[in-house]
Amino acid sequence: MVLNPDMPDRKGAASRLSPWLVVGMAMILALAVVVLAVRNTQRERRHMSQNLMDRAEALIWALEAGTRIWMGKSGGGQHLQALLAETAMQPGIAYMAVVDGRGVIIAHSNRDRIGQPLHAAEDGGIPATTQERQWRTIETPSGKVFEVYKVFSPSLPLLHDAGHAPGSSCTDGGGSSPPTSSGYGESGAERHDIFVGLAVAPFEEALTEDLRNAAMFALLVVTLGFGGFISLFWAQNYRLSRRLLRDTRAFAAEVVTQLPVGLLVTDGDGAITMANASVAAMLRQKQERLEGSPLGGRWGVDWRGACDDLAAGKPVMERECELVAEDGRVVPASLSASRIVNEDGEFLGHLFILRNLEEVKRLQDQLRRNERLSALGNLAAGVAHEIRNPLSSIKGFATYLAGRLQDDGKGRDAARLVVQEVDRLNRVVSELLEFARPGVPDLREVHVDTVIERSVRLAATDAAARGVDLRCVPGSALPPAFLDAERFTQALLNLLLNAVEATPPGGSVEVRAAVRSEKGPEKGPEKGAERGPGGKPDAGPRAWLDVQVADTGRGMSPDVLKEIFNPYFTTKPSGTGLGLAIVHGVVEAHGGSIKVESQPERGTTVTISLPLRRPA
Repeated sequence: MVLNPDMPDRKGAASRLSPWLVVGMAMILALAVVVLAVRNTQRERRHMSQNLMDRAEALIWALEAGTRIWMGKSGGGQHLQALLAETAMQPGIAYMAVVDGRGVIIAHSNRDRIGQPLHAAEDGGIPATTQERQWRTIETPSGKVFEVYKVFSPSLPLLHDAGHAPGSSCTDGGGSSPPTSSGYGESGAERHDIFVGLAVAPFEEALTEDLRNAAMFALLVVTLGFGGFISLFWAQNYRLSRRLLRDTRAFAAEVVTQLPVGLLVTDGDGAITMANASVAAMLRQKQERLEGSPLGGRWGVDWRGACDDLAAGKPVMERECELVAEDGRVVPASLSASRIVNEDGEFLGHLFILRNLEEVKRLQDQLRRNERLSALGNLAAGVAHEIRNPLSSIKGFATYLAGRLQDDGKGRDAARLVVQEVDRLNRVVSELLEFARPGVPDLREVHVDTVIERSVRLAATDAAARGVDLRCVPGSALPPAFLDAERFTQALLNLLLNAVEATPPGGSVEVRAAVRSEKGPEKGPEKGAERGPGGKPDAGPRAWLDVQVADTGRGMSPDVLKEIFNPYFTTKPSGTGLGLAIVHGVVEAHGGSIKVESQPERGTTVTISLPLRRPA
């Protein structure tokens, strides 16, 4: 399984950067809200100014229209004052005034102000006016005022008696005519201006309320946005943490699953909560069936004793035991155990580690066998010469006696028996030397069919003498193989002779050969035994040549099947026990494996698997 090693670094970077990102996002959001609020306030102020301007213009227009009605009539000035005072009584109007060119009030909503300057010089005086409306905001004793001003132009001159003071009554005089020089806005007459002051306090209060609402809305938006950003980063960190946790769990599960040792975890009640594939394979059970089942005293292991030792503070490390699998197979193993406690010291369960010692035991047996063979080889090399020289002399004298005792039947038979026994001893010495020091095979590319047919011909005489049907089943298009023809013929002949001897009269022995492009045959504990190079089961993914010898003889029991490759183990009264050991050595030297399947009274099948390519 492949994990991303940069994941923790990314998480650390996100944790370091997230506060600054959140603050930056919050500031951007706050700035956006402030900009929107300012623009909204400016827009409201523009609307307020436009509304006030429109209202002032309407008032000015009404005042000019009313003035036009009274123009040319006696008392027009008084009517202007009355009209202005009456109009100014509307709510929201601070004052209305008409001033002359010097800024002196000739009509005012407050009659007491008539004859006074509208604005003092220190307050800015009277601004220049035009026919177009203009506005400004000024501070008055009564508060801020939105002042709109323009030239007062009712189009016709206001009729009043010449020399009358502004605001004084004017009556019709006989024969008199209105002077044309005293009109409002007429060309050549004195210019007059009109000023309308509107109170802005209600509008200011509305704007203040809008600002207050905008500020509260901005605060709410910033708070929600800040919370949203924090929630996003929390969610991101949470997802990242969950992914890291998931990856860590997957990594831990994969490590536990692929551990080459068996792992069992139990809870406080002794129930199995976790078991990896290795322990399931050792116990010949499915992994899911182990989890949840009680441990108890199963599989022939003293689990309770190990738990008691742990509770007493004694270590449990590499204790050798024997596991009895579900199929009855006994697996040598070592047991290590520990207690599982949490941070508070509370006991949670036990952890058991089982290591399969089958390979260790096999290597130990192989080492003892090699040591025994080495000693045997040294012994054989030392005594072979000393044994063969006397045997040659004995055989020569026995042959001489057999020739001289032609008339003495008993003497002749005794001499021939001596010759036969000498030959047997010589053969035993040869087998001993071959077994102890097998040598390196001379591998050449040969046709397997030829080697098999030769071996069958050599064993045919013995098979016919015992009434056994020995036949060769030819394979289809067998390719050449790299073999030492002489040594492989010796091994195959040994297997054929053993099969013929184990088969009763009327039985049969068959030799088959086939090519197989799969892994080497696996060991079946209840069916047979298999040996590969170095005594190991072979599982290389390559092409194999299988040569099989099957008989219908008496078969072998499982106990005998375990010992057949050991030297000097034999079930025949006159056997040496080296035949199958030599066969195994020849097959091993060719880089192959041998497998024996047998059941009592149901025959035996021996399969030799050889690589088709040249062994390294």
